[in-house]
Amino acid sequence: MVSRRKKRYIELCKRVAENSESSDYRHGAVLVKGSTVLNVANNKNVHARFGKRFRKRDCGHATHHAELGCILGLDKSKTSGATVYVVRVNKQGVYRLSKPCPMCHEILKFCGVRKVVYTAGDDELRCYKI
Repeated sequence: MVSRRKKRYIELCKRVAENSESSDYRHGAVLVKGSTVLNVANNKNVHARFGKRFRKRDCGHATHHAELGCILGLDKSKTSGATVYVVRVNKQGVYRLSKPCPMCHEILKFCGVRKVVYTAGDDELRCYKI
């Protein structure tokens, strides 16, 4: 069963994702610590220099993923122990798989984020601890 608070964070992620400039993949992320929303972000079609150090060389350029956008500009003391919610929606607004990629996983781990909650399909949420 999904709590009302978790549903609110997922709905916020969805609204953020729907504002993404990307035509193919629309992701939104919300960074939460305790019951406070620290930051929100969506993916963008730009390169991210910070992400480059966490991306394998053979995977191309690091782009601005929603998870990355959530932690940029925040001190590690803020991100440490936080939870990130990640949503991907298609053009019809239906939830799709949004498990963080290896680059984002490593970035979240580096920043001390402790838990990831993500959409796995239309009516399914999954989570894991970092």
